[in-house]
Amino acid sequence: MSKDILVTIVSDDIYSQNWMCLLLVRDWRTRVIAELTLHDNLAKSIKPMLPKPDLLLVDLDTNKDWARFSQQLNELTQIANHPKVIFIASDTNIRLLRKTNPSLLNGYLLKQEISTSLAWALTFASEGNFVLTPGTEEAFYQNDIALPPNKMVLRGRTFSGLTTRQEEIARLAIIFSIGRRDLADELRISDQWSYGMVSELYTRMGLEEIFSGDLDPYQYLQDDPVIRSHIEEIVEQLGDSKKARDVETLAFHLITMPIIEG
Repeated sequence: MSKDILVTIVSDDIYSQNWMCLLLVRDWRTRVIAELTLHDNLAKSIKPMLPKPDLLLVDLDTNKDWARFSQQLNELTQIANHPKVIFIASDTNIRLLRKTNPSLLNGYLLKQEISTSLAWALTFASEGNFVLTPGTEEAFYQNDIALPPNKMVLRGRTFSGLTTRQEEIARLAIIFSIGRRDLADELRISDQWSYGMVSELYTRMGLEEIFSGDLDPYQYLQDDPVIRSHIEEIVEQLGDSKKARDVETLAFHLITMPIIEG
């Protein structure tokens, strides 16, 4: 598999930091190497970092001093091979967009639209795409802000074909990696039932057939070839392993894969 995508999270919100960090740590392709606050001197903090981050994931929801922060961001251009910046927020901040050096920005995501597909978005950004969600794409157009030709519009989704109950199990057991006993406590069922429900979910997702090669992931997922190439890479890396950790890794990537809208 290709090298890790090194990410530094910039946020003042502990809950948001934990949410982003959890999703990135669970994905095989991304690695969080540092966490900074919006009040840190970004250029001064990043310049001595070894290794340097490939991407800065900047949470805008708690910052109000946009003039100061835009200056902080633009100072990153003084760093050789500076990291690219991806904004993430609950809404699109047009004022900050206009003040940010375009050479820095590599995407703008809305939290509620990217959902659990965050690591996928950063993976596509590291491959040279300018990543957006539908809401930020619309905001760019409405405010006459030019978008690069390499834009990629992503939307998080719920895995098709799962019941509401299975979606909840997937969220707890696969995305948040809650242990089976804790899962049983959360769902108020026996330990044995929790193991059985997770196994049933794996079967519903076709994991055994994908591992064995009896099922082409592309036919199963019926998705974009870009998604296919990433899933096939993960399957190849795992080989024929049936260890619980590896099965859960594949399940996580399947559950969190986004819809590519444009």
